[in-house]
Amino acid sequence: MENSPKQQTIELINEAKNILVVSHKNPDGDSLGCLVALKLVLTALEKNVTIACADQPAKMFSFLTEINQLETKIDSSKNLIISLNLDNAEVEKLGYKKNTQENTMDIVISAKEGNFAEEDVKVKRSGAKFDLIIILDSPNLERLGSLAQPADLFYEIPVVNIDHHPANERFGKVNWVELIATSTAEILVSLIEALSKDKNLIDNEVATALLTGLIYDTSSFQNVNTTPKSLTVAAQLVAAGGRQQEIIKHLYKTKSLETLKLWGTILLNVKEDKIHHFLWSSVTKDDIEKAGADESALGGILDELLKSATDVDFALLLSEREGQVHGSLRSIAKGIDVSQIATIFGGGGHEAAAAFRIDGRLVDSENEILEKIRHFQNSGNVGVDMDNVVDKKDEIEEETPAEPKKSENFEIDADGPPPSVQEDIELGEKEVVGSSPLEMEESGIKDEDILGISNPDLSAQKPEELSPFEKSQEDEISDDKSHSDDLKEEDSFTETETKW
Repeated sequence: MENSPKQQTIELINEAKNILVVSHKNPDGDSLGCLVALKLVLTALEKNVTIACADQPAKMFSFLTEINQLETKIDSSKNLIISLNLDNAEVEKLGYKKNTQENTMDIVISAKEGNFAEEDVKVKRSGAKFDLIIILDSPNLERLGSLAQPADLFYEIPVVNIDHHPANERFGKVNWVELIATSTAEILVSLIEALSKDKNLIDNEVATALLTGLIYDTSSFQNVNTTPKSLTVAAQLVAAGGRQQEIIKHLYKTKSLETLKLWGTILLNVKEDKIHHFLWSSVTKDDIEKAGADESALGGILDELLKSATDVDFALLLSEREGQVHGSLRSIAKGIDVSQIATIFGGGGHEAAAAFRIDGRLVDSENEILEKIRHFQNSGNVGVDMDNVVDKKDEIEEETPAEPKKSENFEIDADGPPPSVQEDIELGEKEVVGSSPLEMEESGIKDEDILGISNPDLSAQKPEELSPFEKSQEDEISDDKSHSDDLKEEDSFTETETKW
């Protein structure tokens, strides 16, 4: 029986001496906490450890121990070094010539005194001598950024891939991917416990680093991905000396003036699409520079401010970074999977939080991005063909009586459905407008129930066709009691249609 990924990882770590630990570009709290924690633990196990990431960490993570040891480049050069022992002779001349007959490059060394023997020559390759690579919190090699090159480094040396993202491509020799884990830090707790034999490896510094990863990826346990296990693991880390209050202070309660200015610009740019149930904001490279901030200042505003909005499915922040447009998504309504939206643009993530990047400028890409999201909402999340609602506007206005009985007075706006549909429609006592498909399925509500008709073709709704029943109701009631009951049922149906 094949060993589990956890067992294979432990065996490779025990056998290795020189270990490279890397994570994705634009590192966040989870990736940085894991890098620091694993360096501390592996160093305690007398391993030579190098931690690396393509980008420098944000200032708010400076409280982490060993964060200043993070490398942004890996020495992976492939220079061939020829070493010559000088114990028996001195070098007088050194040259080289090409041997065309054998297609070789011959290096010629002339001795000043004595002679050189073949055993005096040794050949070795330069560059780091890693015998194991551990990649943390990255769904693929491309997410490593500049560290992904040269790619053959990751094929020549055994790779352990530890991650919790659903989009992970299983690119390692060992792939330890736990989709139910809230963070990679949560997975590392299990690994470190297994590595601990004669001594406790989770001291207060390791516990603080791992707790940083847990708190960051759950937004301090506010996200829907928070599980009983994550809370239990967090309690264990606090008991081990994890400085929870220090983490909260640096991650959520310390903001520079430049960051606050940038957040103000983002809040001023917030817009809401009431028809398609989402809000968004955008910030250009010039906005960031004008505020005197950097890209790291963008982190947190979605979770701390925009995500607190109501009556929308999700929030989107578009920003210009490194010549690309970066989109960050956070779900707000229950059952909304924003990773499905991210995949439209080649991105990914989790149900509650996802992101994507596309080439180009914000001014050229923003409208196209928004239109694709609206199309997605129309076809998947809303349950009402809003384009059909707008197309039928004129027809409804022509066919609806000037003062219809048993109907609210409203004007149909070309930007969306009437308020009675947008805000007030209820089925029984359950409000269904804005509900996710999952909520509708659980409550037994179907898409067509939103409109109160079996066919969502609005051309079928002609209030004047039913008005004769209303006009003749008193006469029919006096003639036939049973027929009156039928008319009451039809009258109720008429009220629903007329209201729409």
